[in-house]
Amino acid sequence: MSRNGPVLLVLMGSFNPPHMAHLRTLEMAKDFLVQQSQRVIGGVMSPVHNDYKKYKKTLIDYQDRRAMVELATQNTWIKCSVWEGKQNSWTPTRQALEALQEQARVEHNEPNLVAKLVCGADLLESFSVPDLWKWEDIDKILGNHGVLLCRRQGSNPDQFIFKHDLCYKHRSNIKIIYEPVNNDVSSTVLRTLAARNCSLRFLTTDSVCDYISERKLYCPDQ
Repeated sequence: MSRNGPVLLVLMGSFNPPHMAHLRTLEMAKDFLVQQSQRVIGGVMSPVHNDYKKYKKTLIDYQDRRAMVELATQNTWIKCSVWEGKQNSWTPTRQALEALQEQARVEHNEPNLVAKLVCGADLLESFSVPDLWKWEDIDKILGNHGVLLCRRQGSNPDQFIFKHDLCYKHRSNIKIIYEPVNNDVSSTVLRTLAARNCSLRFLTTDSVCDYISERKLYCPDQ
């Protein structure tokens, strides 16, 4: 993996809905790299394809999730990527990451640009779930791109990396970022609050709050 090229930070997920912790995760990853004198050319949030609903029954329509990510990232250095949503079906993480990297290399005229995956410890730990990941995909993600892992309270990524063969092989490409402020907000919590007709203010952006309220998203009768 190139050490000298600029970096595109990529956060993939359902964003159902997006919230402050998503934005904060990308900000921490950027801050971490900048402090190591690496150039961050941008950051993207990439909402997963509607086809992923077969794995996540609570997933609402892609167009709503895309719109909320665009609202959440307005006037920030982060953008919403629509690449995944435009495909015919769900795209595995490795292929999506490679496509976003190539797209950014052309857009910014930076042939050495590297797209790095930003994630939480739960995604890394899912590498050990039987039949969930292709071994080759894990190898390419860690070896060709690298991971910036935001550690959550109660997780022990160092121990997992030591025990997992591919993670240990590419351990120099896995950077652990420690969040000094605990933030347990999650999309699940926001969906529950919306279903109970409770306020979402200050858990996500006002624009996303208004979008959810106006369209009555996540309400039991919708």
